[in-house]
Amino acid sequence: MLIAALLCGTSEATAQSPEVLPWRLDYVPGPDAPKNCPDKSYIKAALATKLKGHDPFTDDAPRSISVKLVPTPQRIEAHIEARDENGKVVANHVTHAESWRCDQLADRTVFYLRDIIDPLTIPSAAPTASSSSAPPAPSAPPSAATPPAPPAPPRVVPSQPVAHPSAPKAPARSAGLPQLAVSANMGAAWWSTPDTALSLAAGVEARWKRISVGFEGQYDHAWALPTKLDVEAERAGLAALACGRHELLAPRVFARVCVFGDVALLSLDAQRIKITNDDAFVVDLGARVGGELRLARFLGLQLHGDIAYVARQRVFVVDGEELWRSPRLTGAVRVGLVVPFDIR
Repeated sequence: MLIAALLCGTSEATAQSPEVLPWRLDYVPGPDAPKNCPDKSYIKAALATKLKGHDPFTDDAPRSISVKLVPTPQRIEAHIEARDENGKVVANHVTHAESWRCDQLADRTVFYLRDIIDPLTIPSAAPTASSSSAPPAPSAPPSAATPPAPPAPPRVVPSQPVAHPSAPKAPARSAGLPQLAVSANMGAAWWSTPDTALSLAAGVEARWKRISVGFEGQYDHAWALPTKLDVEAERAGLAALACGRHELLAPRVFARVCVFGDVALLSLDAQRIKITNDDAFVVDLGARVGGELRLARFLGLQLHGDIAYVARQRVFVVDGEELWRSPRLTGAVRVGLVVPFDIR
């Protein structure tokens, strides 16, 4: 009976799973952090999901992890620091994202927290005194089964700094990949047609941090030209743009300066009208100055003004009389919306 009792006690001691030493999470976005930054509860819930439901944080844990969000003019950073129960720094890392992508920064922060907190790399607590100081079993007859020796108490060692991973596991936009932006604008154009015209434009561009390139379709339409006929004029063209971009008030207000070249077709929709040149195509070279106000994460407001040089002048002749000769310079002002989105 004594041997059976010892066997039961040993089995109960070896069946107990080692306790995981908890951490204390200090996470404060700070007053200067963007409003869309997740709170502490989101970080804890996202990390528990990656740890299969395990919550490694308690408010009175001797070990601590601090996450500090630091906005900069170009981006927002998360400074992560882990300290053991003696106050020694055992992990230190800085990750970052674009200033308006605080959600992406939170996902990257959770990734690094998982490498620090993963229970597979956390040392186990020492077993209780009762199980480690159990008296040895008395000698038994040779025919009786010998109980197994109790396991030696595991050696508790402080956690080592976690090596920085080469890349986050969660998909994120590479620094070399641009954003795509689709825009639609409306305004007025001067001197591109015989009268002030309604001007429409729609385009798509690839955006990097400071530069962008793209294409834009343009259409100008003028009504009620100063003739005895019911004449309307229109100009339709395609422009290629190369732009520089600068943050004025991060992360919402940007200035843009572009150069462009376009090819367009000028036409009148009345009979007995001809163009003195052999073709009606116009080639312009110009510059654009404007700005963009970010209204939301994937929506912005654009305002820009164009000035272009017309290399070849066009002449409209009605009934043998010159109606209009294109000037050397044209201009336009447009306002509209832009929708940027990431390429992953």
